Amino acid sequence: MSKRMKRVFLGFFIIFPISLCAGGIALCLTVSPGAFCAQNVEPGKDIDTGTDVTINNDTDKDREFSIEVVPARKTSTESLKGYSPMPDTAWLSLEKTQVMVPAHGEAKSRLFIHIPDEERYYNQKWAVSCLIQYIGQKGLFQEAIQTLYLFETKSKAPVTLRPDGNMAVVPGVIKATGTDSKVRFKLFNNTAEKHTYTIKTFKPENNTGKTEVSSTPGLSWVKKISWVSPVSKKVNVGPGMEKDVELKMQVPKSELKDGKGVEAVIFIDSDDGEQRFVRVQVE
Repeated sequence: MSKRMKRVFLGFFIIFPISLCAGGIALCLTVSPGAFCAQNVEPGKDIDTGTDVTINNDTDKDREFSIEVVPARKTSTESLKGYSPMPDTAWLSLEKTQVMVPAHGEAKSRLFIHIPDEERYYNQKWAVSCLIQYIGQKGLFQEAIQTLYLFETKSKAPVTLRPDGNMAVVPGVIKATGTDSKVRFKLFNNTAEKHTYTIKTFKPENNTGKTEVSSTPGLSWVKKISWVSPVSKKVNVGPGMEKDVELKMQVPKSELKDGKGVEAVIFIDSDDGEQRFVRVQVE
């Protein structure tokens, strides 16, 4: 990998550690970050995420661990269902895939990402994981932790090629002003069948104790979902076709004073189970 690397902007910070301890067994493993989201990731760039997978070993022995990039598990959290699996886990790489962690100490491995330089990879939202396992473990209890890392690629519109995925949106982020009354995005059906899509405004709740989508730094969620809402709640798109989806804007001027801004998430649910979302940022 090139030594000249771009630093990715770590967008919203759902960053926390994951711990695994077993009572009565001399095991205690902590991995951080357990989850994060990186926004504005640009295809075609060698990117240093600025983030290390950090493994803490709270035992009395030196221990060796493997770190592997793996597909993310499906999540039951509603706001995270708009992320699709990263098409190729090899795009996320590690400085080290094995580390020796000293007793009551820690070891780190830096994360890097390189997405191929193809226009279809703009406007994407992907999920991928790292699996951390204790090497040489024996017995019924297998010591392992799986993280959740989310990547949102740079928003771009218009595009000359169809975006990646069975369902896709362009742009991935809509930037609007308080004077805009309507904005729109394109919804792409890249399958060979007609689909019906349900469009809704979604306001993630970050006080549930679960990992949730968080607003972009510097912006807060809209207080009322009616402030940014779809004109039509159902959209039919033919095979290999695309359609404009219009949103009406009713954000009060009082919410945008003194440089403040708000953000809404527009979720798109397909009748085949696929889900995507668009960020709408109003300043």
